Amino acid sequence: MKLYQYTLHGWVNPADVFISLFGNDEYAFWLDREYHATARFSIIGHAYGGEVANIAKARAAVEAGIPDLVSEANFVSKFCPGFVGWIDYPKKVLPSYVDDLDSLPATLLEVREALVFDHDRRHLSLVGRFETEEAFEHWVQGVLLRLALAGGEQASFKHRNKPGEVSEVSLRHSRDEYLALIEKAKAHIAAGDVYQLCLTNEITLTAEANPLEVFLRLRAQSSAPYSSFIRAGSKVLVSASPEQFLSISTDGLVQTKPIKGTRRRSQDAAIDAQLASELAFNEKERAENLMIVDLMRNDLSKFSVQDSVQVAKLFHVESYASVHQLVSTVQSHLAAGENPVDALVSAFPGGSMTGAPKLRAQQLICDFENGERGVYSGVSGVIGLDGSIEMSMNIRCLVFEGDQVRIGVGGGITADSDPQAEFEETKLKAQSLLSVLGTSWVW
Repeated sequence: MKLYQYTLHGWVNPADVFISLFGNDEYAFWLDREYHATARFSIIGHAYGGEVANIAKARAAVEAGIPDLVSEANFVSKFCPGFVGWIDYPKKVLPSYVDDLDSLPATLLEVREALVFDHDRRHLSLVGRFETEEAFEHWVQGVLLRLALAGGEQASFKHRNKPGEVSEVSLRHSRDEYLALIEKAKAHIAAGDVYQLCLTNEITLTAEANPLEVFLRLRAQSSAPYSSFIRAGSKVLVSASPEQFLSISTDGLVQTKPIKGTRRRSQDAAIDAQLASELAFNEKERAENLMIVDLMRNDLSKFSVQDSVQVAKLFHVESYASVHQLVSTVQSHLAAGENPVDALVSAFPGGSMTGAPKLRAQQLICDFENGERGVYSGVSGVIGLDGSIEMSMNIRCLVFEGDQVRIGVGGGITADSDPQAEFEETKLKAQSLLSVLGTSWVW
């Protein structure tokens, strides 16, 4: 198969296109990057033939690569067909998952063709792997015909799928239980077992809601650089993630952007600026952020060119619709001969969702938390057959399965953590997710 591309120098609303082409598809995705700071390319598509793969299959496919890349390689490099989906937070605690890929439950849609929206140039490209150019052109003509009829689908879809009732809301750990877990974490920190521990909680509820309609409302209310809608059969991930886990470019540039530190936004400009400034210089938040930066530097060094790991940005405040967050950027260059999927797995799970040191933190999480995290705390995004990878952390997300919805929330615990303040932070993180379900449930 070869890789082909056709660029349409015109624009169609991505929401209308997704609803029109894939609204009823059991295995479909929309990686919404309209609010990404530097790479505003949204991608929509589906699993070819409903095929779903695991990490081992993705690794083998990347190892095989693509013999020929044709047409406008400079734009094709923005997205190469391969796999789109998520990796769950691991059930087993291992020093490394590279030699035991089956330990990582993953849901990866096998993607042969997709539509790529360039938000800056307002262009739409159709990218696909096909046996012949004639087969590609036949697919393009079919898509263009449907695009010609697209328009207004989003408004009609929202009207037909208004949110219903929310019921049976529960917390995995009650307020008192969560506060007790924080104290246990602090005791282990004082004993020198860990420097930091990410503790999470889970809200489970029953909702009369269409996941796609919820995603449309979430992206309107909480714009984020890594918003995603991924439907894989009965399970759907709806995400407004602000955090990049790992990106690897075709020329081997590796980047991770851990987030530690959150403050609410204010409609008062002066108060909002004050909140951002307080976050930027808060000693506790900076210490927490720095610990994860050091952890990620160590993770990247395992598969990077020697001495190429560097901190490009430290303690940078990024502001989103509902929160300010403290973000750092670590970069390196992939060592020759390294399979990019091995690099992804080697760095997984993300240090910002474990704590440091990572292995001991994972062991304590397994002991403390009364249930598996599942999709939450894992990663989602795209693995291209050309070796390109873009994965975000599964935070600020809702996971639908039937009428059940799960929302994970958490925070990093350090020696200086105030238990009540940490609990309040988890409530803040859950607010926007609960609101798009039409509930103002009070913990």
